Amino acid sequence: MPKAQNIPHQDLRHKLTLLNQNRPVITYCNKGVTGNATQNILLNHGFKNVFNLSGGFQFYDATKEE
Repeated sequence: MPKAQNIPHQDLRHKLTLLNQNRPVITYCNKGVTGNATQNILLNHGFKNVFNLSGGFQFYDATKEE
C-alpha cells in the first residue's frame, strides 16, 4: 500500500507523532495478540479509526481466497 508505514510494536509509543490521528490505521501481527495490543495503544492515544486484522497474518493467509 502506498505510504504505508511499518512500525514495530516496541517502537510505537516513541513514533506516534509519525502517524496522522485522522487517517485510518490497520494493525496486525503474525498471530493477532500484538496487533490487538497495538490497536489499544493507538486508541488510548486518541486515534479513532483503528482496525486490527483479527487472527493476525497467519489467519488471513490461511483463509484468503485465491
